[in-house]
Amino acid sequence: MPNSRAVAGGVAGLARNFANQGPAEALRRFNLEGMAGAPAEDVFVALTDMLCPAGGTIDEAIARDAMLETVADLAASGVGNFDELSADDLCEFFIGVVSRSIEGKILNEVGTNAIAAPSDIAGVERAQSMLHDFVEGCVRDEFDARGTDLGDLDAAAVDRFVNDLYSAALDLVEALGDDG
Repeated sequence: MPNSRAVAGGVAGLARNFANQGPAEALRRFNLEGMAGAPAEDVFVALTDMLCPAGGTIDEAIARDAMLETVADLAASGVGNFDELSADDLCEFFIGVVSRSIEGKILNEVGTNAIAAPSDIAGVERAQSMLHDFVEGCVRDEFDARGTDLGDLDAAAVDRFVNDLYSAALDLVEALGDDG
């Protein structure tokens, strides 16, 4: 999941710089500093284009889709301008991106027959719901266990976390497929 790790690292770095240096400086790294007062969803769409441009591999598309789905949730929640975001808002964005990236990668594995899926629709829906709950719960548990905020995560910690969580979620889906 190199693309998803890179995107997660980019979001964590944005949060770290936002907390330490302010919104405009956080966006400068992506040449988006002029968007500091813009609506948060506009900033995150532009950030998506910087971190995972359209086109490319399946893994790149999974990371892009995770970002855009999370932006849609952010917009639906009514979050205001980028410079008004809280640390919790940025953490929720990170959790959404990481969770959706891992879910997308696993669903891609199921779709390409790399792992078995339950044989009936109800089993597939149950597996997908369990996967979502499991992945999002693990992301949240990781933050609670660390006792830190998103701005304290470095690139190596993000890489380890995404890899470990992907492996655990893949094991869960394989077990659900075997039981289905």
